[in-house]
Amino acid sequence: MSASDGPAELVNPVAMRALAHPLRLKLLRELSLHESATATQLAQRVGVSVPSAGYHLQQLAKYGFIEDAERPERGRDRPWRARARGLRWSAGTDRSPDFVAASRLLREQFTAEALSALNSYWQSEDNHSPEWRESAFLLGDTAYMDPHDVQEFNEQLRALIARFRDRPAHERSSAALPVRLFGFGVPEQP
Repeated sequence: MSASDGPAELVNPVAMRALAHPLRLKLLRELSLHESATATQLAQRVGVSVPSAGYHLQQLAKYGFIEDAERPERGRDRPWRARARGLRWSAGTDRSPDFVAASRLLREQFTAEALSALNSYWQSEDNHSPEWRESAFLLGDTAYMDPHDVQEFNEQLRALIARFRDRPAHERSSAALPVRLFGFGVPEQP
């Protein structure tokens, strides 16, 4: 699977537990944003040591989240690339208790990482241009939906995100930056 194939469907609870690590999620996100990068480049981007980045990259590779990218003709650095653009996994209602627990753990870590990025933006908001500050948003709303409506909404939202995410670099505006998108759709308790 190449990074252009869309989201990977997670079905292995062991792999899901392996991914549910803050640094691994950051490394995978970086590789999803860029075609490829070495442990040295990634360590600088996420603020960890090269050995630490290398260890966690090996774990991501072990469970199939990343793979070797083509190496330049010279140099010892090993470039990596993401195997998929995005992740999907179910709550596991029809699966083993181990899968359900792994799904919950990954959802919790994924949510914590996304909320940390949101808080980081709010803390540094004044460092951004007025145009970026006005375009950034936090969206909340409520609609009456059944499970099929929520699934349809999810699919349409993923398609909309893919339209922007998969736009070739030469078609992007020079002002384009990576924009963190995070949303949720859960029923409220009566």
